[in-house]
Amino acid sequence: MTLNSLIAAVAALQRLEGVAGVMLFKGRNTIHRQMPFSEGRALDLTDILSQMLDGYRQVRRKMRQIYLEFDGGVLLVLIQEESVLVFLLTARGDADLAASAATVMLTDYAALLTSLSAEPGASTPRNEDGIEELVVTSPRRLQEMTDKAEVVVNNWGQVRKQVESILGKVMGRAQLTLMIDRVMARNGIQDPYRLPPAEVRKLAEALIGQVPNTTKRQALLSELHTLLAD
Repeated sequence: MTLNSLIAAVAALQRLEGVAGVMLFKGRNTIHRQMPFSEGRALDLTDILSQMLDGYRQVRRKMRQIYLEFDGGVLLVLIQEESVLVFLLTARGDADLAASAATVMLTDYAALLTSLSAEPGASTPRNEDGIEELVVTSPRRLQEMTDKAEVVVNNWGQVRKQVESILGKVMGRAQLTLMIDRVMARNGIQDPYRLPPAEVRKLAEALIGQVPNTTKRQALLSELHTLLAD
């Protein structure tokens, strides 16, 4: 994995519905920033978040996720070691979905993030052959990289909510959660957010298929198909 692919993966997170801005930094090193306000305000935000996290580190409290709700939207912050990923979400944004997508991305690029410097203006990391990685930051090139970026997350978060809403009519919340975990374990699904769209649909249908009553099951499947078609 390269720095270019990391930048493209972070930029791809902005495709999620309701994401107004995204930023990834490590210490004073801004890896990618695309926020709906000036660079000065973005730097101020970086400083404030860094000071906040330093305060928690001093009292030996390790933060992994911060959720700050304001009148104008939500600031969602995910922390992995020294790396900090920031989302600015509108009212249409799904914080759970954004957090899941970000967790997948941070895990995938953990080794690369560890190798990056925390200092601003640091030289880009080198490949094993000693050639410096070229980082292109023009809007056109960034869009090209984003278009080619691997899909970080599917719509499982939204589909699961729909399935839970449907099955909530015939079973309790605790029973529903256990059943979903059991079905995924039986099918060898460790990360449902990595499934292709067709497999997400099959998983949703398999969950509805756990309803023993044939009449109820068919009615709930019909409702599921209607929701997935929207």
